[in-house]
Amino acid sequence: MPGEGQTSLLHRLPFSPAEAHTVPTSSVQTNTTVDDALPLARKLKRSAVDTVLRAYYPRVCRIALALCGRIDQGNEVVKTVMCQSLRTLPWWSNQIQAANWFLHHTVLTSREFSKSVPDASEDCLILTLKTPSPEHIAFVRALRNLPPQQREAFLLLRCEHLDPRQSAVAMDCSTGAAANHLIAATKSLSEIAANTFDPRVAELIRVYASLTPPEPLIIANVSRISRRLRSRRTTRFIRQLILIILLAAVSWTAWRLYKMIIL
Repeated sequence: MPGEGQTSLLHRLPFSPAEAHTVPTSSVQTNTTVDDALPLARKLKRSAVDTVLRAYYPRVCRIALALCGRIDQGNEVVKTVMCQSLRTLPWWSNQIQAANWFLHHTVLTSREFSKSVPDASEDCLILTLKTPSPEHIAFVRALRNLPPQQREAFLLLRCEHLDPRQSAVAMDCSTGAAANHLIAATKSLSEIAANTFDPRVAELIRVYASLTPPEPLIIANVSRISRRLRSRRTTRFIRQLILIILLAAVSWTAWRLYKMIIL
């Protein structure tokens, strides 16, 4: 059970627990906002890129922290995924492609960073509660000891409320496999929690929701990430300039050869 070290770890969350618990579980909005922003975002226009990244940052944060357990690992996953998104954003044609990319890469990157089960004193699914009950701690420990894909299926389907197709995309498997992983995870956790299974799941869902960053932090963190666009625009300009120079050189050479042949 978390002891005196809990306070020092809590402040390392990407937001304060008091703020976090005011934020309900929510899915990424699938409205026209992202689709409207994408044409300009593909051209790396800063405001449009911010709009797109803000739409997916909360989900990336929840999934990464919940899957990794450790706050430092979760934050590294968030940083890695959001920065990588700047490279692939120009090829997204709609919000469905964007949403699928973020789901898939957040889960895959979390697998890379979370190689071991976090200790209870470091687990953000426990630390976000001021006084976690022994039953909640035991339930989270049981969740952590599940095979990785069962744990992913349970968190994605039960806590993030993804549909089977989205979960399959995230986990890089078929919808049938994702459903089977959920069934197996539910069976294992039900055997441990017995008749308290539903209350334990309800509490886990509330804790998972608390991993949603508050709006001011989303704006600040996304702004920090999108500052990298300046270097990316410069790099893209240099590449385009080099390509133009090469094409011009090839055209000039071809013209000179043609003139030599004619003469």
